[in-house]
Amino acid sequence: MIVKAGDTHPIEWKANIDLTDAQVRMVAKTRAGIPIPLACDVADGPQGIVQHTLDGTLPHGTYRVELEATVGGEVITFPSDGYAQLIVRADLD
Repeated sequence: MIVKAGDTHPIEWKANIDLTDAQVRMVAKTRAGIPIPLACDVADGPQGIVQHTLDGTLPHGTYRVELEATVGGEVITFPSDGYAQLIVRADLD
């Protein structure tokens, strides 16, 4: 997913399971390895959609992103192979 620095809108991520009644947490990591928690909520449980609203504070760069869902006492990480990617590009102004 690609956004611009300073953006303040919701972005969605999809897990491949039903997230109804799941607890979710999302974390991004910079290339330097610094973890950044991203507040998120289940937007559509049956479809596995999680939403994070950008608050305009992420600096431009490339982030690896993981979603952790706790479902029925089990922690499941998405994606299970590799990482999702969030690219924040510099804004022109």
